[in-house]
Amino acid sequence: MAIVCGAAWWAIDWIIPIFSFSILLAYGAGYAISEVISRVVNRKRGTILAIIAGIAVVISYSITLILEGGFPSGPFNILYDLLALALGIFIAVTRLR
Repeated sequence: MAIVCGAAWWAIDWIIPIFSFSILLAYGAGYAISEVISRVVNRKRGTILAIIAGIAVVISYSITLILEGGFPSGPFNILYDLLALALGIFIAVTRLR
């Protein structure tokens, strides 16, 4: 699921290159990953599932970076991407705790 979300994140970001749209995509990836994990384990919650969801969001972001061809340039872009990643992790973890 993380690979699919990462590819979708990259594709949508590539088609719609709005700078602030990445935060919405991170939110969507975190939500989708946590929802899939929740449904697979029959709506159970727990710390282990939250950790798995957080790692899945990081993998999703890594796939986005690989498809883009590298890390973002400039300190503002790096901080902005880290903020988006942190939001995705936060959403995924809070939905499974």
